Amino acid sequence: MARLVRAPLAAIKRRLAALDPACCVVLCGHSHRSELIRIPDGPVVFNPGSIGCPAYEDSTPPAHVSEQGSPHVRYGIVELGEPGRPDRFEAIAVDYDHEAAAQQAEQAGRPEWAYALHTGFMPG
Repeated sequence: MARLVRAPLAAIKRRLAALDPACCVVLCGHSHRSELIRIPDGPVVFNPGSIGCPAYEDSTPPAHVSEQGSPHVRYGIVELGEPGRPDRFEAIAVDYDHEAAAQQAEQAGRPEWAYALHTGFMPG
């Protein structure tokens, strides 16, 4: 199974080409991986990470595994300056009772999710 990795900068720039040129920040999710990418002459791409799903396996094409690498809850804060330009990005990791969440996953018959909630990685 392939591992989810960040696309090359040139591919990211192509994907963002349709945005309004005034766009200065792109907020993302879904990959569950924390990223901050500064596009030369373009926006800043920010994905703070995941709340409650630090790793997963997706078998739909292209099949892949995404892993955050820790069980922490993650969120982000963006502070805008003048005129609406981003001044500061903060990716925050917070500990929580991930052991209780892992236990619930085990009880629901999802041992792979339990492992991900314990470790931030997928088993195997």
